[in-house]
Amino acid sequence: MKRSLRLCYSLILSALLILLAPLREHQAHPQGMPTISAADELMHRAALLAQSLYGRPPAAREESEYLALVNVYTRAIALDTNAAAGDAALVARAELFREMAQLFNKPRYLYAALDSYDAVLRRYPDGPFIVRALVGVARIHERDLKTPEAAMQAYGEIIRRFPQSVSAREALACVARLQSTAGQRTPRDVAEAYSEDDAAGVTTISQVRHFSGPDYARVILDLSIGTAYERRVEGTSLVIRLPSARLSPLVTPVQSLAPASGMLRQVRLTSREGGVEVRIECTRLRDFAIFALDNPARLVADVRGAQPIAEEPTLLAESPVPSAGAVPGSLVRALGLKVKRIIIDPGHGGSDTGAIGRDGIYEKDVALDIALRLRAAIQRELKDVEVLLTRDTDRYVPLEERTAMANARQADLFISIHLNSSPTPLASGVETYFLSLDATKEELEVATRENATTSRSAGELQGLLQRIITDTRVAESRTFAQSIQSSLVAGLGRISPTAGFNRGVKKAPFVVLLGANMPSVLTEVSFLSHPKDGEALRTIEFRQSIAESLCDGIKRYIETLKRPGMVAAE
Repeated sequence: MKRSLRLCYSLILSALLILLAPLREHQAHPQGMPTISAADELMHRAALLAQSLYGRPPAAREESEYLALVNVYTRAIALDTNAAAGDAALVARAELFREMAQLFNKPRYLYAALDSYDAVLRRYPDGPFIVRALVGVARIHERDLKTPEAAMQAYGEIIRRFPQSVSAREALACVARLQSTAGQRTPRDVAEAYSEDDAAGVTTISQVRHFSGPDYARVILDLSIGTAYERRVEGTSLVIRLPSARLSPLVTPVQSLAPASGMLRQVRLTSREGGVEVRIECTRLRDFAIFALDNPARLVADVRGAQPIAEEPTLLAESPVPSAGAVPGSLVRALGLKVKRIIIDPGHGGSDTGAIGRDGIYEKDVALDIALRLRAAIQRELKDVEVLLTRDTDRYVPLEERTAMANARQADLFISIHLNSSPTPLASGVETYFLSLDATKEELEVATRENATTSRSAGELQGLLQRIITDTRVAESRTFAQSIQSSLVAGLGRISPTAGFNRGVKKAPFVVLLGANMPSVLTEVSFLSHPKDGEALRTIEFRQSIAESLCDGIKRYIETLKRPGMVAAE
């Protein structure tokens, strides 16, 4: 362990030295040199803190000192607008997290390290620290988490991207060692599989993720590049063919699921005729939707197996958005169905900080705190309702997995909590969104910001939404959004006119709401960038008021379900 800690220390310092070289030049030759950026200044401060920290033996170091250093890295990452320091800061933070996990015996820091490495891979795919990030991921999985398949996947990515490098040869040796234990394919197979270049237009399926419930499943294919696909239905199986694709040898071709996993029986991947066929076998299959997302490239397939309780449009129906005015009440209202399970989604998390306030406060932290308070409020006020969170710690959750969790758990309501930000300092108030096809330019800009993990524009997402939205779902989500919005305006308006300023109920194509089976909304509960409200968000009292207002909105919506008839008009 001492050797590992020394290695972490050396890696952290090497990252800092790379960044501090230009700083030393700036200090030695001030005439004619550009001004040192805020991010560089923070990295210089991090170097001084690290020097002080590592000047003492490990037993004399405090966890709080490590966290202080982590915070400096995080601020540098957030302020790095020209990509001069961000990747090095992320790598240094990841290696620091791994050392903390070992030194303080807290495995949760390993996942924080993986989040930071993942941010390097997503934000700086062509940066100088990409190999170091992949090696870091591989070593955590191999040595700390004991998950050899994930380690081989990271090593395999090095082999694929840098086949002639020393790092690739070392990665190949690591794969050989791991495969000799698992009795899998030879290193030569791995090298040959990754010898083709993405530039030829052939994508590699590097990972398969799936979520399954009694009547719903989502299968996500992680790809090296976007690609065309074909689909067909065979009995209770959805078959997706990717004509220009190859299957990574590090992916298990047949992924069988236990009966308790829900309607998804098996995902089978077969290489044939220069492409890959993905067969999603279900216990039953009523309808489906497939859509592609970018940055990173992935293909998402939603399948549903429950029989419709009446003649409601399926996922493949291209239904228009309800027109303004009264909308007929949904079947949920007609049957008097009850809300039994609510999913709360704290926006962002892990390496994805979200918006940043005037004093360095992060959206991800405030959103999580409000979500936890909202859960407590619902449990107190609605004792028969189960409340679940997409995350209850500071970790990164891909947008497409959040809705999948809600669908798989058969949630009745889904609410995603976010904080707003604007270059206009006095912008204030609350706004609540529901998923819809038609949106204004301003609404699309907000959606693009919140869809930060996909490079597909909000406008482009409108096309695929036509296949997966039904009139009833839009109408119910609008009603839910109106209940949330009116409660926020009333509750926060009692605190201050800026906090409760009504920015309205709006519509936009948010990835996090895509494919939701239940009424779902995204609410921007306040502005981090506002001088007064941003300061108030640091207080427990203001966050609690937001949570209580959200709870009141949920209660209001549930009350409307007891009154069959007309849902709220636009």
